[in-house]
Amino acid sequence: AQLFAANGYEATSLDKIADRLGMNKATLYHYVDNKESILYQCLVKSFGDLDEVMKRMEDRSIPVLERLRMFVRSLAVAQNNDFGRCLVLVGSRPLELTPDSKIREFQRRLDVTVRTLITEGIADGTIKPCHPPTVCALLFGALNWVPPWYKESGKFRIQDVADNYVDILTNGIATPHR
Repeated sequence: AQLFAANGYEATSLDKIADRLGMNKATLYHYVDNKESILYQCLVKSFGDLDEVMKRMEDRSIPVLERLRMFVRSLAVAQNNDFGRCLVLVGSRPLELTPDSKIREFQRRLDVTVRTLITEGIADGTIKPCHPPTVCALLFGALNWVPPWYKESGKFRIQDVADNYVDILTNGIATPHR
């Protein structure tokens, strides 16, 4: 995952992966079929916990803006660990031709989760009328730019970055308090 994020998918060879793991390439082939399967497993490992998070977004006993904040925090953490950087920095293109790849389906589910929250917020009056697909594009676009610049050693925790993003987003779309 670190090699893919640092060098890109094309420049990361199985030889480099085997070297990083301290094994020869033949041994690596005992565990994986190809480079695509390694990338896919990196993505699965990174985003595995988000299924549970998406399920929690259905809990209407939690205010919609609070659920949106929880979702953004969880996604930001997932995208900024060693494994999550792969999808953001490498992209899903190398996996699109893989028959078993469920990356696009997973990305659609993330999008539907946010659109549903925005639509619910519009319906209950906590979010002013807006175009949910545009809000999704704004949010995911902003989050996708974090991995190239974010450093754990910096002055902000990833949760702080996520909270700042949600604050900026919701202050722009939330109904003013009366």
